[in-house]
Amino acid sequence: MDDLHFIACDAMVGAPRQPLTGGGSSVEDLEQEMAHLHISAAIVRHRFSLECTPYLGNQILMDETKNHSNLIPAWVLTPDGDEPDYDIAVTLQRMRTVGIKMAWICPKRHSFSVESWCSGDMYAALADARVPLLLDWNGQTPGELHHICAEFPELRVIILNPSREGRDRLLFPLLKHHPNLYLCLCPVYSVHEGFRYLYNHFGASRWVFGTGYPEAEGGVSITGLLYAGLPDHVVRAVAIENIERLLSEVR
Repeated sequence: MDDLHFIACDAMVGAPRQPLTGGGSSVEDLEQEMAHLHISAAIVRHRFSLECTPYLGNQILMDETKNHSNLIPAWVLTPDGDEPDYDIAVTLQRMRTVGIKMAWICPKRHSFSVESWCSGDMYAALADARVPLLLDWNGQTPGELHHICAEFPELRVIILNPSREGRDRLLFPLLKHHPNLYLCLCPVYSVHEGFRYLYNHFGASRWVFGTGYPEAEGGVSITGLLYAGLPDHVVRAVAIENIERLLSEVR
């Protein structure tokens, strides 16, 4: 599979507020890592949205990636939307107008509830537009995740940083009950024969590829996928085809 390329779905750029904590990276650093690992494109979030204000982080992300066609910006959202309207429908329309096809949220950092009484309008709008939503596994409880997927079954949710347990008694039932729940296979998911188990029990279409950049070594994910003993068509689906399909289906 010498022609195999990857799309990384979980990259983050930007420096942390406290540099000594590490984890900072520029767009140029990311592109060097991508070239080294034969990664053709990356979905990118900006750390400024976590360290300072969410929507200014989106604008900085757009500015830093505008001349980099291999970088796919993902906007962070909050249920109330951006100023001056503070209307999530208006914010989503603005997002779609500039071609953004991926969203993410950080409820703990931005002080809102993931439950539908607070975030339901946001989920409904994303589901209607078929815009995938990136969620960190630790950003909400499994029960909250279940209720999100149950109340909004058309919402495409991609879980980042999944649990590394072998037989996961929380994650596997969620995957079973919610066909639009996807998993980003990143270095955190270092489970013995984990990739093969997921394929054998849930098929080939529910997985996307991640490197954990910049905190993790991206080669770990590539090695885990290539040496999992999976058929070539499954490796291609995880590496690039599944996320390409999700992005192509955004309305």
